Amino acid sequence: MQAFNNVIGFTLVVASALATLPAQEAQASGTQPQNQEGVISQSEGDRASRLTLRLKDRDLRDVVQSIRRKTNANIIMAPGIEEAVTIDLHDVYWRQALSLVVEQAGCIVTEGAAGVLKIEKPPRVYFAFENTDIQKVIDTIAKISGANIVVAPEVKGTITVRLKNIPWRDALDATVKTLGFVVVEEDRGILRVVPAANIEQDLEFKTIPLRFIRPSSVFMPIITSEYVKDLRNTQPTQQGQINFSLLDTLQRMITQDVGTLEYIQETNMIMVKDTKPVVETIARTIAMMDVEPSQVQLDVRFVTTSNDDLLDVGISPGGNGWSASLGLGQIPTRLPFDLGAGGWDDSFIASETGTGPFVDGANTQNLPAATTIPSVVFGALNFQEVTATLRLLARDSRSEILQAPQITTLDNSTATIFVGEAVRYAQARVEQGQAGGLLLALEEGDESPVNIGFQLLATPHIVPGSDKVILEVIPQRTSLSGTGTSAIAPAGFDIFEVGGGSSAGAGQIALPRVASSTLSTTVLLRSGETAVLGGLKSKTESETTTKLPLLGDIPLLGYLFKNKTQQTTMSTLLVFITPQIIRSAEDMTDSMQRVLEERMRDHRSNLAQTREAIFGN
Repeated sequence: MQAFNNVIGFTLVVASALATLPAQEAQASGTQPQNQEGVISQSEGDRASRLTLRLKDRDLRDVVQSIRRKTNANIIMAPGIEEAVTIDLHDVYWRQALSLVVEQAGCIVTEGAAGVLKIEKPPRVYFAFENTDIQKVIDTIAKISGANIVVAPEVKGTITVRLKNIPWRDALDATVKTLGFVVVEEDRGILRVVPAANIEQDLEFKTIPLRFIRPSSVFMPIITSEYVKDLRNTQPTQQGQINFSLLDTLQRMITQDVGTLEYIQETNMIMVKDTKPVVETIARTIAMMDVEPSQVQLDVRFVTTSNDDLLDVGISPGGNGWSASLGLGQIPTRLPFDLGAGGWDDSFIASETGTGPFVDGANTQNLPAATTIPSVVFGALNFQEVTATLRLLARDSRSEILQAPQITTLDNSTATIFVGEAVRYAQARVEQGQAGGLLLALEEGDESPVNIGFQLLATPHIVPGSDKVILEVIPQRTSLSGTGTSAIAPAGFDIFEVGGGSSAGAGQIALPRVASSTLSTTVLLRSGETAVLGGLKSKTESETTTKLPLLGDIPLLGYLFKNKTQQTTMSTLLVFITPQIIRSAEDMTDSMQRVLEERMRDHRSNLAQTREAIFGN
């Protein structure tokens, strides 16, 4: 029992030590503490990173470079920008943090093709117009900014404008929108100011390939358990129908009765035709969503330990009780004779010295050659059927079953792994024969086969901008627990009687007895942190007394005729899980290296145990 408690204590200590690894690794890798100046991110290389910025008179280019390195975003800066920033932000989405930083430096962020961000410092306007022709206002903005602006003849009207320290593009958009016009950006940065109705006559066609986003798979991981219910829509799709939620979202962005949007499944490509602003909006939406997803590696350890303490004290008469019998020709004995005492029984056997017929012992080498020893046995007692064993037994046995599956899956994707085997079994069915009697028929069971082994179903959700994972996990372990030991009922099966009486339909059938352990939960863990999902501790105590009737009830003397067995069984079930976020090829390489090192440690441990078993300590 003490050894068992030590094992459990050691396991929990190891789990606690593993839980502290992320903090130790952060210190070892030089991660800056929260109170130190700089750009800090909890999720390096994640496009959904959240940043903590503590900056004082830092060069804008250095800050942008740090943000680019933390987020893996494509950011370029226009030449000639030399500004310093001072800002203090805590846990802000990186895109918003970038906008606040460049805005403080008097710059703006514009998004170009393929999601590339460009930091510029555009000219700013300071003017006031009252009841002025809109074309004159547009011309003034064009002269200040140096932009190429084309104004349609239909653009007419007067406007009153007072602007101060505003980027010229914002001033242009606000001015034309006031009178119901729009600005359309063409290639080479040319801007066209036209009525909104003209846009629908000038449609644009664009092909947008998708890199990482795809329709939902036709395969669905499942786990069969009476404690788990799948609430997903399991209705089969019609022929040609695609289960693609992004496509439904983009369809609602298309201009009604004007634009079209189609998805080519073979090439995973979207083809859209609509007004230029709508096409640009759809392209930006796809660029924001079609990013490389992170992966999560799950390391699950399913530990089952069992400890048996057995104390067996007393004299055991065996399973059939005390028994004794008397027979001839089995164990020769002198009883009831007293050979060599001069009685009548001495005259039957010759002695060694020749003075009498009695043989004084087993040494017969001095007898005359003509002396004959009869092979007659006059009595025999049989003690072979008597079993009386004094049992003083204390046994302490411990067993441990460790199952450690590992699985890697994409963020927000469900995955499952099953390691085991399928066991088939039969069931009995009684039928009425042609002669009116009952016949016993065998067929495969309704729930056959039974899957025996370990299954894990998990769905990870990485919290955007952090190293935390919301994990929906269902581990399940099944095993055969029957007590069969015969050819009819192998290990894990039990024998059941079918039919009845002495009829022809009576018989026996072996059916499996299944023991199952299932856990379903949702947890929040940091990457590399180990948690104990569940623990079940059960204790079973039994006491058995075997004794002879009447004799076993005699005070004190009765202990010679009875046996007492006390058995205590302690079982413990522990489930450990460790998620590891993988955001890059380097993370995948590090993960593979950790797995290989763990396998090598296990291999060396097995070699050490084998060497100790052969050669000793």
